[in-house]
Amino acid sequence: MATDREIPAETRDYTEWHETIRSTNDRACEIAREKGTKAHGWIVGAEEQTAGRGRKGRQWISEPGKGLAFSLVIAPSWERRRWGWLSVAAALAVCEGGLRSRGLDPLIKWPNDILVEGRKICGILIEIRGDCAVIGIGLNVNERKLPLELGAVSMFQLLGVETNREILVKEIREELINVLQLAEPLIAERAWDLLAWKEEVVETSSGLRGRIRGFSENAELKVEIPGGLVTLSDPEGIRLAKPVQ
Repeated sequence: MATDREIPAETRDYTEWHETIRSTNDRACEIAREKGTKAHGWIVGAEEQTAGRGRKGRQWISEPGKGLAFSLVIAPSWERRRWGWLSVAAALAVCEGGLRSRGLDPLIKWPNDILVEGRKICGILIEIRGDCAVIGIGLNVNERKLPLELGAVSMFQLLGVETNREILVKEIREELINVLQLAEPLIAERAWDLLAWKEEVVETSSGLRGRIRGFSENAELKVEIPGGLVTLSDPEGIRLAKPVQ
């Protein structure tokens, strides 16, 4: 994989944890601005976020002391034009470092959600600050109940036991650092194996219907529609298509 600079030789093993904070991503962005690439590997977490957010300004809801909300600062060695792969890399890290190792069968819902048994268990938010990226991860861990309208599920609901969140954070962080060393084709291959809805008809936000056929060069999604292939950029997203009446 071509690089424009080397990844910092020393990966910081620093965790900053708050009882309450507006947003772990906001705090992690501050650290990235202050320290630059020296912040690579730093974690900001919280028991409770008062203004946690997901994509497109949506609020991220997490039960204090039960869910897992943290942000990881990284300084990717990849060329900037390849940073679209960061969301896929982060999803792989959560799936392989945190969920599959505990017996769950997660699937990646492009571009930045993770599903188990068709319900959302994790959301990912990427923000860029200078030479760093801040990866915000919201994971449902020890919640006993989640609002039905969210279509969400927690690890506790699936496993029937509580999960040590401190260990979970470290395992996801370690796996992400490892994934970031991989070449893009291998990331794409591993992500394809875990991609949700590959055998289903999906619909884009603009109403196009088709089937997923792969990734483009910067992790855009290729969808085959009548007449050819379309390439979807990150903000568009997809959903399962409703049956034609």
